[in-house]
Amino acid sequence: MIRSLLTSTALLALTTASSLHAEEWSRFRGPNGTGVGDAKNLPATFDDSNTAWSVKLGKGWSSPVLWKDKVIATVETDGGHRAVMCLSAVDGKTLWKHEEAFQSHQQHKFNSFASSSPFVDAERIYINWTSGDSVAALALDHSGKPLWRRENLSPYVHEHGSGCSAIVADGVMLIRSEFSLEKNGKSLATPEQVDWKPSLQGLDAATGKTLWKIDLPHTINPYSTPVVRDLPDGKKEFIVANTTSGVMGLDTKTGKINWQHNPGLRQRSVGSFVLANNLLFAAFGSGDGGKESALLKLGNGKAEEAGSIIKNIPYVPTPLLIGDRLYMLKDGGILTCLKWPSGEEVYSERVVGGSGGSTKYFASPVASDGKIFCCSQTGEVVVVKAGDQFEILAANKLDSPINATPAIGHGRIYVRTQDSLYAIGAKTPVLP
Repeated sequence: MIRSLLTSTALLALTTASSLHAEEWSRFRGPNGTGVGDAKNLPATFDDSNTAWSVKLGKGWSSPVLWKDKVIATVETDGGHRAVMCLSAVDGKTLWKHEEAFQSHQQHKFNSFASSSPFVDAERIYINWTSGDSVAALALDHSGKPLWRRENLSPYVHEHGSGCSAIVADGVMLIRSEFSLEKNGKSLATPEQVDWKPSLQGLDAATGKTLWKIDLPHTINPYSTPVVRDLPDGKKEFIVANTTSGVMGLDTKTGKINWQHNPGLRQRSVGSFVLANNLLFAAFGSGDGGKESALLKLGNGKAEEAGSIIKNIPYVPTPLLIGDRLYMLKDGGILTCLKWPSGEEVYSERVVGGSGGSTKYFASPVASDGKIFCCSQTGEVVVVKAGDQFEILAANKLDSPINATPAIGHGRIYVRTQDSLYAIGAKTPVLP
């Protein structure tokens, strides 16, 4: 249960969605990572009549992002190459493809070498990923022309590969390189890597030049995508988390740590965060079932514990806040609805697909039009009605497993499977 929260915070949280949804779905999970869109008339049942198009895309767990009439994603291609692909929202045809070689490295069987989602704004498309034992970043213009590229920004020790998605705010691109040199007392590092230090750094979004860099303690590799907080003085901060450093707010321009909550977390930060009017919820977990969370009231240069949620915390999927209801989808398929911010449980039910059996959910749920879309490793999109009564509206079987989080925009939901990308909803895109 969440304890000791102010009623005023609850009232403020109700206003979260309206100011954000008009933005483009330009990053992982859309406007500042909320996962909530403003598309109307989205279908619960998918069929030929409401599938605008589908295309074979190629392997990659990155989520598609949207900008005006473009759909952008990263994919693995043949022979140790990967690409940034730009598709037309009108018909799914490839407008351009920027392809380059990469050096493979160790990764989890469920990961890919195209798992980091792009970030897009009016000027550029930004990508961060790893190649070999280092972190790289690049920016393209909207025709696919490379504008700048940084190789070997920092070293990286791989346990399960990488996957933190690109984030840009205040003209600064955040680069993460957080890792551990050992696990369970066993070294993960080669002799050449023993002196490597994890770091965070900010790059000038226009040039790629390093603006700031801070070293961090070694930590279990995180995969959570940061969110951005607007401060009362007009400044902004990146919110990041890992096991050793806890949850931190970093000044976007300087990298200064504005505040830090570090209670001694033991689990990995994989799912992203819920941020609603200075109330932050972060979940931590591990593959063996351990779970932790932090609920923080953020002030001017400080973060205070506002309570905790201890039941049905997800590991991989990011929680979803719709109005004053918090939805948490566990990897094993349990969907829990809580009142926000009191933490009182409304329901906890299993999201079952068409087969009637249990399955895994690694994609984060997204919502629009009163519907919550839950995408599974069996290749189903199970649509749940938003609200206090648990109701499965439909279970839609697609061509292959789904690990990527969908995008919402153009009057559609864009679902990426292991093999394909589907545009489902309006036959003619509703362009911004």
